[in-house]
Amino acid sequence: MNRILVVDDDQEIGFMLKLILEHKGFSVSLLERAENLEEIILQDNFSLIILDMLIAGKKGTDVCTMLKSNPKITHIPILMITALPDIEKICLEAGADNFLSKPFEITDLISKINSLIKPPK
Repeated sequence: MNRILVVDDDQEIGFMLKLILEHKGFSVSLLERAENLEEIILQDNFSLIILDMLIAGKKGTDVCTMLKSNPKITHIPILMITALPDIEKICLEAGADNFLSKPFEITDLISKINSLIKPPK
């Protein structure tokens, strides 16, 4: 089963993503903060990280760059999400593998996830 880590400090969005993705057959873990993120990722076998642009005072792009610079984590695709306008290029330059603007359609979310990892059986 593909495991997805959602890093978003908005509890409602995190919970909504968890419900939707679990309904689609994914296993989902939620984090509201980026502290100890590398350690948490290394302790589990995540197939994808969904990362918000703003996480409790930290820039998601900085977190993304940090994760992509770690040779033990760099292979895990990162899908960045944000409600900020005109930020896609910045997210991709930080190392994100794909990008999704909030609000988004569920079909777009699933399509982007499936383009980054194999869908669950």
